[in-house]
Parts: sequence; structure tokens; C-alpha cells
Amino acid sequence: TSYGAGGLWKPPSQEHMSGAELKRLQSSFDYLTSVLRTSDAHEAGIFLQPGYIVHMDPIPDPAWKDIVVGFRHVTQWELTNLFPGYKQGWFYTAFICQPRDFIPWAKKRLTSKGVQFVQRRVNSLEELATHYDVIVNCSGVGAANLATDQAVSASRGQVMGVKAPWLRYFVETDGKHPVIDGIPYMYPNLHNVVIGGIKQTGNFRKTNDPRDTDAIWKGILALNSQMKGAEVVEEWTGFRPMRDGGIRLERETLAGTPTGRTLEVIHNYGHGENGVTWSHGCAKEVAEIVKTIMAERQLKSRL
Repeated sequence: TSYGAGGLWKPPSQEHMSGAELKRLQSSFDYLTSVLRTSDAHEAGIFLQPGYIVHMDPIPDPAWKDIVVGFRHVTQWELTNLFPGYKQGWFYTAFICQPRDFIPWAKKRLTSKGVQFVQRRVNSLEELATHYDVIVNCSGVGAANLATDQAVSASRGQVMGVKAPWLRYFVETDGKHPVIDGIPYMYPNLHNVVIGGIKQTGNFRKTNDPRDTDAIWKGILALNSQMKGAEVVEEWTGFRPMRDGGIRLERETLAGTPTGRTLEVIHNYGHGENGVTWSHGCAKEVAEIVKTIMAERQLKSRL
């Protein structure tokens, strides 16, 4: 699902977040910062990008405003000349982490450290007990079946990649505009500009829909007429792993496996449309839980 994502570091626009959520976000931002300062940043698809989030209705500042760089409210000039009709906006600098670049880079690094990758169909977590002691369940939409989680659902998205090298900032919109249909967004990255604005629940079409293509273009051109000359280089459809109640990140011990042993599972799914934003912070938390499990097993073996 992540391949076509714009990759913008942008959490939900919530005024209040728990300490655990803010810790995950800070860890994620810190990790991306650490890669940015290395020669691997370009290959990993990680770079800083300034941009705007504009709203139809004024909302409180987000809980994460002190994590990003240079958070401020947009000026009246910006609203009038760049985003007419919108009532409020934020400007800040954050990361774009392009999954199409980051995932191959990460896989290469893991392979060099001896990590093995196996592609296979998994019908239940219990069936993995024969081969593994600890499972990290990052199955996204598949968690509805693998974890029997009825809170999980899919939100269909469709995006386009266009050539628009003149666009040097991201734009995300929020709310129903009197002239602009939908919720268009534009994310410049290393290869092109990702444009979109399609969020559909209950639509499981895996192919690109010409009607959505038309809707994206209409929204983008109404938002920024300069995009009229942009050349379309690709279109892509995927499904966001939504979950009522938000992210599920917790440890579960499963009994009754085929081996007769208990199986330790760490669930890590339900990141919705903010997967790139949450991923590195959640991964760090998962790693700490794995260390705890391995320490417990080591202690038992000594006893």
C-alpha cells in the first residue's frame, strides 16, 4: 500500500494527544533526522519539505506543533493570494519519506545484517508458531482477518504522479470549500509531485477509476491553476489501513498453537492515512517489547 503514498510526515490534526502518542511522533521525527544527516538520505528517499495545511474552519493548534520545524499560522496575504476561501492555515517544515525509496533501502540494510525475507500466504497467526517464537503483526487491512479485529477497515485512495518541478512546497486541504471539490493535496518529492484527494470507504476497486482521475484534476486545478501544465507520469490505487479506536500496538500471548507452545504476538497496525508518520516511532516501541520478551525467555531458561 505504501508504494504510491506521498510520504508526508503529518500526524492527525488533534489538539490533544497522549504522552505515548507524542513519544512515538518524536521518535519518528528523530529517526528521520538521524538519516537526513547521513549520505544515505537521498537513497532512502528522506528529505525536508516546507508546506501548508489549510482549513475551512479555524481549529486549535495541533499537539505536535513543537516537534516540526518552524510551525506558524499562515498570514492573511497567504490566505488571500494562495488559498482564497480558506479561513485558517498552518505552515511548517517536516519530512517526506518516500516509501518507494525507503523500503528497498531498508530491506538492503536488513539483508546485509542477516535478516531473511520470506514471501508466503498466512491464514492465521497460530500457524507461524511452528517456525517463530515472536511475531510482529503489521498486516494492515489484513488484521481484520489475522487478528479477528472488526475495528479494521479499508479506505480506498487514488493518486497521480505529475511532473511539476516549479512546485516547491506541499499543500494539504481540510474541509468543504465553496468552489473546490473534495480535499485535494499536493506533495512534491524526489521524483515528481503526488496529487490526490480520494478517500472512499467501502469501495474495493483495485484499479484506477477515470472518474476519480477527473475529480483529482478538477480539485487540484481549482486549488492551484499552475498545475494545468503538469505532465501525468503515473496513476496508482491503494487502500489505507483504517481502524476505529486508532493504532493497536500491544503484546498478546496466544495459547493453543499447533506446537502446544504459547506464541508471543506484538500487534502493530491501524495507522490509517498516517503510516509514514507513525511508522518509525511505533517500530522503536515494538523493538523494546521484543527485547522484553527475549529477556523474559532468557530468564526462564536459566531457571
